Amino acid sequence: MALGKTPTTLVSNQTITASGTYVSPSSLDLSGAISLEIGFKGTFDASTNAGARVEIFSDITGANSSFTVGTNDEPVDAMDISHVSGTKAKAAQFICCSKYIKVKVTNLGNKSMTGVYVYAIIQTQ
Repeated sequence: MALGKTPTTLVSNQTITASGTYVSPSSLDLSGAISLEIGFKGTFDASTNAGARVEIFSDITGANSSFTVGTNDEPVDAMDISHVSGTKAKAAQFICCSKYIKVKVTNLGNKSMTGVYVYAIIQTQ
């Protein structure tokens, strides 16, 4: 039996202000997922003082694909991205046990990030 890999764009070409956040507008269905890879790409201002953080949030009921990520909600998994002058890309394996997930990107720096993308690659059997 062959394994399938389905790429999905969760965040597309966003600008995130200094110390700002962006939550993916729609959720990702991980039904049947064996593994999940999340990829980040974004451009940092040359004079920023910090990087970014990508967090995964899940619907705790497992039934609501349009759930909301609240201010005090805790992430299921996360990855930190160190800052550079220019564009940075990073990918990491994430926990895929939830049915529906959303991603939240937080700009930890004092300057805006531009061209922010977050991709998901779901592996299924």
